[in-house]
Amino acid sequence: MKAVKMKIFLLLSIGYIILILVTGAISFVQSAVLTSLLSHENTQEIETGEGFTGEYTDDLPIFKEIKGRSQITDEVAQLAVGVGVKYKLLPSVVISQWAYESEWGKSYTAKNDSNFFGVTWFLGCPFPKGSPRGVNGSEGGYYMKFDNQKQSFSYYGFMLATQTNFNAVVGNKDPKQSLLILGKGGYAAAGISVNSPYYLDCMSIITKNKLTDYDDFAIKHWSTDNNGSANTGNINSLQKVVGQSLNGGECYGLTAYYVSQLGGPKLMGSGNSFAERIGEDYDWEKYGWKVIMYPKANEIKKGDVINWEHGGQLSPGIYGHTGVVSSVSNGGNQFTTYEQNAEKGRICAEYSRTFTMTKIRSLVRKVK
Repeated sequence: MKAVKMKIFLLLSIGYIILILVTGAISFVQSAVLTSLLSHENTQEIETGEGFTGEYTDDLPIFKEIKGRSQITDEVAQLAVGVGVKYKLLPSVVISQWAYESEWGKSYTAKNDSNFFGVTWFLGCPFPKGSPRGVNGSEGGYYMKFDNQKQSFSYYGFMLATQTNFNAVVGNKDPKQSLLILGKGGYAAAGISVNSPYYLDCMSIITKNKLTDYDDFAIKHWSTDNNGSANTGNINSLQKVVGQSLNGGECYGLTAYYVSQLGGPKLMGSGNSFAERIGEDYDWEKYGWKVIMYPKANEIKKGDVINWEHGGQLSPGIYGHTGVVSSVSNGGNQFTTYEQNAEKGRICAEYSRTFTMTKIRSLVRKVK
C-alpha cells in the first residue's frame, strides 16, 4: 500500500514539475513573441516615421535670377528659394541642411537615391525604398529614393510644412529658431541643439555664404493668402489681443470675441457650448455670414471662423475646437490661425495648422 502511495506521489510530483516547465515555456514563448512584436513595431517606427498630411506635388516656383555662390550651384540655390517660397520656409536653412545632410551633394545617398536631406522611407510614402540608413544599415530603416534633385527638395519642404513635429518652422524668419524647431521635432538622430555639431555647422554654412540674402528674397514672395481672403473678415482685432485671455480662456471665447467685433451673432451666453457646432447653432445668414460644411482645402480663406470636429488631434474631447484663419498657403493644405486653449495655453495665440490634422466640420465667413 505504501509502495502504491509512493508511486502516486511520484507521479503527481512529476506531473507538477512538468506543469511548471510547460507553464514556464509558454511564458517564455509569450515573452519572446512580445519582444519580437515590439522590436518589429520599433523597426516600423524607424521606417515609417511621422505620417504626412495634405497633398504632395513636385512643382516648385523657380526664379532664374537667383544665382549660386561658392559650392552652391545655381540649381541648388533656385530650388532652395523655390521651396522657401512655396512652403514659407527659409532658403538659408534649406541650403544649410542640404550641405550638411548630403555633404554638399556628394554623399552616397545623394548620388544613389537623389536624397539630399536624409529623408527616411516609410510605408505608404510616394517614393520607393532607397539605401539602408547609417553605415551598413546601422541606423535601421531606409532612405527614400527620389527621381531627381527637384523631387528631393520639394518633398523635404512638404514634409517640414505638413508634419506636426516640424511645421512650426512655417513662416518663421529666424534661421536659428528654425533649426532648433527641427531639432525638437526629431529631425536628426544625433539631435540639433545650440551646442550640437549639426546646429553649429549649419549656422556656419549660413553665415559664411551669406545665405540670409536668399531669405530676404523668399520672404518678399511668401504668399500669406494664396486662396484669397474672406470679403470682409478682419483679423486685426485678434492681432491686437495676442497673449490675452478672452471670455474665460476657452476656444469658444476667442471665436465669440472675433464674431462680435464683426457684428455677428452673440455667442457668449447663448446656451451653446460645442465648438464643433458653431456653424450650425446660429442664424449666420441673418448677420451677413455664410457657412461651408465639411470644406475642401481650397475653400479655406483668411478671416474664416474654422470649427474642427471632436475626437481629433486638435480636439480630443467631446466639444470640438474653433479658431480664426489668419493666413492660407499651399492651396489650403497649410494655414495659420488664432486660437485659444490650445498648445500655448488659455490665451489668444497664433498657430500653424494643416488641413488634415483634424477634420474640419465647418467654416463660417462674413460676406456682407
